[in-house]
Amino acid sequence: MAVRRAAVLGAGGGIGAACMLAFAAAGWESIGADLVPSDTQQTLDVTDAAAVARFANDIKPVDAMIYAAGAVATMPIAETDFTTWRRIMAVNLDGAAHAASAFARAMAGQGGAMVFVSSAAGLRGEGNASAYSASKAGLIGMVESIAAELVPANIRVNAVAPGNVDTPMLRQVAQGIAKAEGRDEAEVWDSFARTGAARRILDPVEVARVCLAMCEDGFSGVTGATLPVDAGYLLT
Repeated sequence: MAVRRAAVLGAGGGIGAACMLAFAAAGWESIGADLVPSDTQQTLDVTDAAAVARFANDIKPVDAMIYAAGAVATMPIAETDFTTWRRIMAVNLDGAAHAASAFARAMAGQGGAMVFVSSAAGLRGEGNASAYSASKAGLIGMVESIAAELVPANIRVNAVAPGNVDTPMLRQVAQGIAKAEGRDEAEVWDSFARTGAARRILDPVEVARVCLAMCEDGFSGVTGATLPVDAGYLLT
């Protein structure tokens, strides 16, 4: 039996790195790419459509693509830095579209699965996070549209919507809030842990395992879905 191959875009981030490990542990060959190069991942700027297309073409055939690249910023709408806004959209939404387009071509004729990492903030907006929430909500809409389009090609397209996950990105958010509000960073982090029905912060591996499951045969009948992986965050 041929070894299945998964491409992970944003492999250097908390969730992306966890996906690399989860897929490898399940017997997949994991091919990682991130803006920051390393020994285990290729260099890739997801905001460059041509670069993403070359990457997808160079590594095919692939059976799955996980889009875990992301950018975040906290800022009141009245004080929005639109250069930052545009950067968040470019990574979270434009980059996802670049990946969807490139891997739809790379998977043509064989089928496969795509999973996009959205956010609970894309299902329920959060204050001071308009750019991030808008980008992640747009990503969910894009996933639904692409899923409908790619059914005939036997390519399934789904999304996960994590809540608070212990990643460098969430640590960055905590730092930003602490600085903006004059609060202690540890207190801000603790407040994240108190948010949601489960009253805890998730481990990246919990999200990665769901991404893996969505690419396995057990999810063969599921496409166009967004699954919250939030320990009950949206229940409160």
